[in-house]
Amino acid sequence: MDAETIAQLREQILENPNAILGDRDVMRALVSADDATKGENIVDLKTAVVRRLEDRLEELEGHHKTVLSAAYDNIASTNHLHRAILAALEPTSFHQFLRFLDSELAEVMKVTTAKLCIETAKTSVEDAQVLRAEFGKGVVFLREGEVDHYVTLGKKIEPSLITLRQIKRGIGKIHDEHAGHIRSEALIKLDLGVGSGVGLLALSSRDPDQFAPAMGTDLLLFFGSVFERVVQRWLAND
Repeated sequence: MDAETIAQLREQILENPNAILGDRDVMRALVSADDATKGENIVDLKTAVVRRLEDRLEELEGHHKTVLSAAYDNIASTNHLHRAILAALEPTSFHQFLRFLDSELAEVMKVTTAKLCIETAKTSVEDAQVLRAEFGKGVVFLREGEVDHYVTLGKKIEPSLITLRQIKRGIGKIHDEHAGHIRSEALIKLDLGVGSGVGLLALSSRDPDQFAPAMGTDLLLFFGSVFERVVQRWLAND
């Protein structure tokens, strides 16, 4: 590099030193060049501190990006759930609500299947066929006690209001023709009101990562509370 080029570079650095200080690659090169002038047995504490601070800065920046990403995901999820709630409140007749359950709920919830499960004392094959014809594919009728049994997988534990889990496959009774492809699900227990018993909103997905036990449940709990009241209203008026 000739003297004129060095003079121009020096002038640029003096005019805007922050451009150099803010460039990690340039700073590393300068530190390395300085190290080369020292003997092998000399310990440069300043260089060690700088490198330690650089590592800490990279760690903090990574954490910052993770927090921002989580915040954006949370906002997106909140907006999505709000749209789903508005869609559930949209039907003006019981027939429209059943059609919403049958053909729209899974789409607005962005899942593979969405089923409203209701326990009933009517368990014969004939009763099931009649109920299926009356309520459509969006409603699944289970025997008394089946909701808790499915939520806990038969274990003698108290069923949670919200259950998120990954599964190897679904069951035909709830997931219909999609059963063999279901890999995760969210189960929301519902109180359907006096005389109507226990219910369950089963949201399932082909994506094994869509629902997992470590995920937060606040938004689903809120949606479940609203959906529960919507179902109670229609069952009471039907």
